[in-house]
Amino acid sequence: MNIPSIIRPVRGILLLLVVLMMSIQACVSEDELDFPDKKDSLNLSESVAIVSTLRAVEKSILLEDNRFQVLYPLELQFNNDLRITISDFDGLKSVAENSSISQHVDAIAFPFDVLNGDIEKTIQNEQSFINLLDDVEIPTLRDEFDPFFTQCFDLVYPIKMLDTDSNEITIASKEAYFAFELDQGFDKQPKFIYPIAIFDYASESNKTIASPFELFEVFDACKKCPQLSFRIDTVEIDRYQFTADFEELDRVFSYGWYINGEKVETDGTGVQGDNMLIETFPEGNHEICIKATLPEDDCFSGTEYCQIISVDPCPFVSFETETINNSTYKFIANFPAKDLIEYTWAIYRNEQLIFSQLEDIEGDNELFYQFDAGTYKVCLESERAACPEVLKFCDNIVVE
Repeated sequence: MNIPSIIRPVRGILLLLVVLMMSIQACVSEDELDFPDKKDSLNLSESVAIVSTLRAVEKSILLEDNRFQVLYPLELQFNNDLRITISDFDGLKSVAENSSISQHVDAIAFPFDVLNGDIEKTIQNEQSFINLLDDVEIPTLRDEFDPFFTQCFDLVYPIKMLDTDSNEITIASKEAYFAFELDQGFDKQPKFIYPIAIFDYASESNKTIASPFELFEVFDACKKCPQLSFRIDTVEIDRYQFTADFEELDRVFSYGWYINGEKVETDGTGVQGDNMLIETFPEGNHEICIKATLPEDDCFSGTEYCQIISVDPCPFVSFETETINNSTYKFIANFPAKDLIEYTWAIYRNEQLIFSQLEDIEGDNELFYQFDAGTYKVCLESERAACPEVLKFCDNIVVE
């Protein structure tokens, strides 16, 4: 049968619409979606929090029955203005798993309800949505942005951001950015006005970022710096051993040990190091850091880990006294540094030393002694070069 020429274009348009509908339904099943009338009055708002939530679903951080539960239905909108209604968790998961730069959810209808534990909450706006994510420890844009910024990429200035009053602010430099964030509060979400440009350290090129979803994609492509750490063991009262013990130790070719900002040693597998530092310190507080850069592994700006120790080479000493019987006593050293310094048990009668016993750091910190009748002074004494006076604690014993 001959089809009139005016019908052929119409048939082609119908076929195209069928193919488009099939592609949409491949992402989310027909049972899980509803397509509202475009003339509806849903309060759809752009939301970075829904992007974070879908990432948590896709990464299995947020499951159907953990952290919080959505009380469906949930109205969402894609970046191409397609609106959908999600009726259960499977629908939410399908959207999350099939998101891409070209088609992803970037808006949600407020308010909606969730169940947080046994408490039903109404999420009224973006800020209350962010607060919910913080409460249940789902990473937000702030949580993911901070570890990667300046490690894997930098912003290309000028950029535009919204302040807490929704005023548009132009940021001209990195210094201005940090000053702005400090003024706004680093616990607040960064509100970029897209598109923005970033300089990617790995490719050494600028990239245009059109949405929060694309920014999250940058995070996923970046291998952030290893999380450094070390443990501290006290060797003596003023001598410490620091041992690097982070998970990716083999990945770090070399790193430096720093004391109060000054590099004291290079360590790591690349220099046949022992991943250990042993140092003696004067009295006071001291900052110990390990720092590393891995430019070949996208950790360009470096990473560090620091701890502060407080050193007191002249500690207070003391002991407690226990009576065993009328003439026998037990003395037990009970000061915190008792296993870190050498000291002497000394017994005096009429100001004359009648007994002395050295207690080294391997000792049991105890003294048993049987007295004759009389009055005695039992002392714990430690003479240290770093201390202006002898460390001493005494107790009087009277034996009838």
